[in-house]
Amino acid sequence: MKDVYHDTAYRSDAIPALPPGGRLDMDKVFQRLPWGCCQNPIVPNAMAVQLAYAGLFKDESDTHDGFPWGELVFPVNKGFLNGLQSFLYIVYMCATLAFFISLLPLAAHVLGVLIRGANADEFVTVLYSYTYIYILIAIGYFGGKYGRLSLAHLTDKRQRANPTGLYRREGVVRIKERKSVFEAPFIEFDAYLIHTPSGRGGRYFNLVLQHRYSKHPLWMKGLVTDAMNQNDVYAYWSMVQQFMDVSGPLPDVPIFEPFRSRDPVTREWDERTRRDPFKWRKITSESWRKNHEQTHRNRLQNTNFHHPCILDARIQGRGLPMPDEPRGAMLA
Repeated sequence: MKDVYHDTAYRSDAIPALPPGGRLDMDKVFQRLPWGCCQNPIVPNAMAVQLAYAGLFKDESDTHDGFPWGELVFPVNKGFLNGLQSFLYIVYMCATLAFFISLLPLAAHVLGVLIRGANADEFVTVLYSYTYIYILIAIGYFGGKYGRLSLAHLTDKRQRANPTGLYRREGVVRIKERKSVFEAPFIEFDAYLIHTPSGRGGRYFNLVLQHRYSKHPLWMKGLVTDAMNQNDVYAYWSMVQQFMDVSGPLPDVPIFEPFRSRDPVTREWDERTRRDPFKWRKITSESWRKNHEQTHRNRLQNTNFHHPCILDARIQGRGLPMPDEPRGAMLA
């Protein structure tokens, strides 16, 4: 498999010695997360998006274009266009919710007209009174849905040209900054649990990968954004490590399921364990909420994510002695 995975690919069972480095300023403010997978890569808050994405791939022939997620790269796009697409999606979802909520007062008014035995003119008047409401809802629904799809189509080339993300087979992280691209091995990044005020007395949590030997950060907002539960970020970090670790299979989550057969290590694992290739794609969003979500939330809450860091032991100044560190002993 050496022709598939580069020599620089991350292998958790073969971590080389690394030079000293770190960001003391971040260590003082934020929690640096330990390296080492907890085998719990499922983030319940992200499952609706993941199941919807996996559902786009009905069979093997559909997986020729796994953009944005696939078995080669985990993209972390950023910028105004991505934010605008997210906003349009929120508008679409809110319009859908508003439509169903508006049916309740409309049904009550219509029922009242029928009970009173009013004439057709009063019935038309009731319907007419809801015209502007449904026009606004229609604008939000169709504008949000098709505006987002159109924007995604128009900016597809630009987003594909953005190399920011994690590359499994190469074992590197790339970050686009203006017209240049910063690239470094995955093992040269420290993961931090970043917190920001929520505005309601609580905190939002995010994952940031900070390059140990420079000032280049990568905000991991591609899948988990503004989590209210720290364990969501812990599980996300576990998923990221499993994605990059070529000594084991891809993380068993919906977004990577359609592409598992294209990754050699994962394909061998699935054949040995007889994993159902449509395990996740057989689960609908409704089925997830009714039959699985609470189980995984309980599992997430009970998982111990605090364990010794497997990378610290390989970094000079953390687990390894410094090259010029005295090795003598003081004798009495």
